[in-house]
Amino acid sequence: MYKAKEIPILDKEHWGDHGKDEQEEAYDKLQQLKQDFEGIPTKLYINRDEELQSYLMWFALMEKLPYELTDGGTRVC
Repeated sequence: MYKAKEIPILDKEHWGDHGKDEQEEAYDKLQQLKQDFEGIPTKLYINRDEELQSYLMWFALMEKLPYELTDGGTRVC
């Protein structure tokens, strides 16, 4: 398990208008996982084979959400 450090959150507005790249896709995925979760998520589990793994870890750090790699599905708890 990795404990998040204090890193300022990126403002999605400054990403430019370059279409939907992997970075934006990962950000949107994390936000959707959090929105679909009932309550306040305290941990992000990322599948080891997740295509967006590095971006999800990066955004989890920025949002101070601890994460852990898993063989199960990518989800928040």
